[in-house]
Amino acid sequence: MMDFNHSEKEAIEEIEHIRSGIDGLVSHGSYQAISTGPLTRGCQICTKMRSMTFVLGYRCNASCQFCFAPSYQSEEYDEDEKYNRHACFKQFLRDKNKIQGVGFTGGETFLYLDKIAKYTEKIRNEKPDIYFWIYTNGIEASPENLKAVRDFGIDEIRFNLAASGYNNKIIDRLGEARKLFDYLVVEVPSYPEQKKQLIGCLDRLEYYSIDQLTLQELLINGNNINNLSGEGYQSGMMFSKKFFLYGSRKLTYEIIRYCLDRNYSFTVNDCSPRKFGIIG
Repeated sequence: MMDFNHSEKEAIEEIEHIRSGIDGLVSHGSYQAISTGPLTRGCQICTKMRSMTFVLGYRCNASCQFCFAPSYQSEEYDEDEKYNRHACFKQFLRDKNKIQGVGFTGGETFLYLDKIAKYTEKIRNEKPDIYFWIYTNGIEASPENLKAVRDFGIDEIRFNLAASGYNNKIIDRLGEARKLFDYLVVEVPSYPEQKKQLIGCLDRLEYYSIDQLTLQELLINGNNINNLSGEGYQSGMMFSKKFFLYGSRKLTYEIIRYCLDRNYSFTVNDCSPRKFGIIG
């Protein structure tokens, strides 16, 4: 059973102390994101609170120890997913005047290619200048599927390499994605148990010319708490409570220092959803 012995104040003070010793970091507004350089357009939209997360479904082809989403593995689609997609589209229609970008997520998005085609068209019909990005674990990111997603109008792709344990074959797919997308991002949970694998892939991320490495503070909920080790801390109060893995953001700043010391060209972004009500 995970213990929550650390306070939010303790966790934040630790990060602020570490951050104060790193020169040149850039702040991107009052909600989240501290980085080593410019953010991708999707992240710029998100930090302005002008983004929407569109959940295609929770079917997935990976079993991540750290995953906080209620994903499932099956050849059959959950009937309730179509109602969720309808709800997401209705939300977009209600808020489209203030939404500048939509991020498609799951589950694994590449298992929903027909739904990506459908909803990019429907959303763009309502707002032609909308910006799209997509999250994937990369397992189904074949050249054909990557081209299809790009042809649907996706501008930015984000690979969660942690989902495959930083598998070399998945990392190599970044090369094909680099040819197709305006922005190429690796977005992973900052998970201390995967520190060695993460550091081990950084030279290859530079080789494939990614634009940004985003390190997410690891959220804890009922879907992953029994799979994680370590200690946690609570953020917020009452209905705004969220729980995080203590030490997750500390690893983020170890990686930031490592990348700055080696002059990698890509931006490294510390992305904590501590002040957000939802992830996305």
